[in-house]
Amino acid sequence: MYTSQEDFTRDAQSCGSTYYSDSSLQPQKINVAYAIYQKAKAGSLLGITIVGRLQLKTQGADGQFVLIPSDESFPSIDEDMKKNLLTLDEDFNQQSGSILSSENWSLLANDAWLLGGLHALTEFHFASPLRWSNLWDDNKKRISVTAREAIGITSFGYQLTRPQPKLEAVAVCVNEQAAINASLLTYKEKVITSLTEDAFQQFFTSLPREVTK
Repeated sequence: MYTSQEDFTRDAQSCGSTYYSDSSLQPQKINVAYAIYQKAKAGSLLGITIVGRLQLKTQGADGQFVLIPSDESFPSIDEDMKKNLLTLDEDFNQQSGSILSSENWSLLANDAWLLGGLHALTEFHFASPLRWSNLWDDNKKRISVTAREAIGITSFGYQLTRPQPKLEAVAVCVNEQAAINASLLTYKEKVITSLTEDAFQQFFTSLPREVTK
């Protein structure tokens, strides 16, 4: 658990720019990520955290991209869900909802948000099915952000279940100490073991069958 930005920054920088290959390690982005971590660690208003894919976009006849509403063919985090379950960003003057939504998003910010949820011992709900197609990007040959989140959640004291067969998968904390001890560095250790398709396949097959149907 992080109690100072100095410790958070040190660990973020120790992860390196190869691991955080976007703009995550720029000073402003680190500031944003730590603020998101602090808010997530304090817990959401509804007491749950929502993870999953964002809704798809399509290009209209005018060349503009429009969002495709979530449906059974591609369950996702859409605008209606954000309105109902509320959002969280780095602004301390704004509410702490269940869904991360920041204009200053980075991979580090996403990791910080997830770690904050782990340290808050929150209950995680998956807005997207834990299907292979949602977790492995076959075009780019890499894991998705949702896969990264699933790795973090299941590696640090959480158990995946599906309480209602027709509803979403849920992760509940079964080992508080493991969750609280998670850090950016230990999260990285878990993620880098699943970066290749074969390695990630091993992780995927280790998930309870009830949540990957």
